[in-house]
Amino acid sequence: GELQTQIHEFQQQMLPNIPKEILDTFEKTTTDLIKTGIAERALHEGAQAPDFTLPNARGQQVQFANILAKGPAVVTFYRGGW
Repeated sequence: GELQTQIHEFQQQMLPNIPKEILDTFEKTTTDLIKTGIAERALHEGAQAPDFTLPNARGQQVQFANILAKGPAVVTFYRGGW
């Protein structure tokens, strides 16, 4: 799809500019995560997400079920500033 094309183009532009030690760290971290079995425990397409309450971007508590009642939802986690 279009998103996959955009990701591929981004990788082609960015990967050659990333220092080898950083790429090595990414690879090691990814390998370590795979070894934990986290992918097998993750939700997959079609699975029902559990209900939860988290703060939104304005710090207000939002219940996932209330958002889903309005339609499809995307949950993202902001890691914070570097």
